[in-house]
Amino acid sequence: MKKTVSISPASLPHLLKERFEAMLPVVARRSIVQWELCDTADADVVLQEEGDRLSLRITHEGGLLADVDALAIERGFRVATLMQALDLAAVRVLNRRDSAVRTAQVSVADQGACLYQLKYWDVPVHRTSMKILRTLAAMTRRPVSREWMTTVGGLSPPEADSLLAGLELRGALRSSGPQRALQASPRAQADFVSRLRHWLRGGRATAGAAVPR
Repeated sequence: MKKTVSISPASLPHLLKERFEAMLPVVARRSIVQWELCDTADADVVLQEEGDRLSLRITHEGGLLADVDALAIERGFRVATLMQALDLAAVRVLNRRDSAVRTAQVSVADQGACLYQLKYWDVPVHRTSMKILRTLAAMTRRPVSREWMTTVGGLSPPEADSLLAGLELRGALRSSGPQRALQASPRAQADFVSRLRHWLRGGRATAGAAVPR
């Protein structure tokens, strides 16, 4: 069964609105979703007139996405052109819904989990990837769980553990809830933290020194 996506052409001039509404049933029969006309306030997609073109805008949290996310079609659109634009808009709407569901699932999973937040901005010096920077940025705004870091943040479990341990050692981490920062055994966790502390204090610089006989 096709998923339903709502669309509003209410802001279009009368003739363009009539043209769109006449073509929509034809497009809907071959579209990847079921299209439903509705008021602008309730629409997933809003049609607007912009100069010599029309734009399809995907709504988000009661507003409209930025101009870069608008899909443009010619004023004299035909069925094939309209179908292509509507299917692309539908994909974006469905992706937005899936993202919202994943975020909600992680939020539920966060309940009862240990949560982490930055006390101050702290970035690891070596090989800081964009996903780590995005995770750190999120941690400045609100507490997150380890599961959030590995699901929404995109970190692997070892990356999340290493990041948390490093932040803890540098005094940049504030935690609350059950103490289950690392998933390793107590002995493995202690060994890991010990090695990380040694590395942070310059242990790598002396690691290559000869061992006295």
